[in-house]
Amino acid sequence: MTVIEEVRETFRNVPKGSEFTTSQIKEMVNKKFGRTYGSVIPSDYCYNMTNKGKIGSLENFNIFIQKRRGLFEYVGENYRY
Repeated sequence: MTVIEEVRETFRNVPKGSEFTTSQIKEMVNKKFGRTYGSVIPSDYCYNMTNKGKIGSLENFNIFIQKRRGLFEYVGENYRY
């Protein structure tokens, strides 16, 4: 399962407009998939791997928008700015 699929599955039933810190997002994904804290691949790595065609596409995968440093709002999949 790719990181994108894990995030999608983790936030599937979360109400739109919910806000999370970076730590909370990582904690939720880690808990759901039974990993220790800190084992989620950093987003810049995922972006670079996606650009190299290794893990799929981030196109149309805008499920968070940054509200301020370290705080994100869940907007659902395929959100358009």
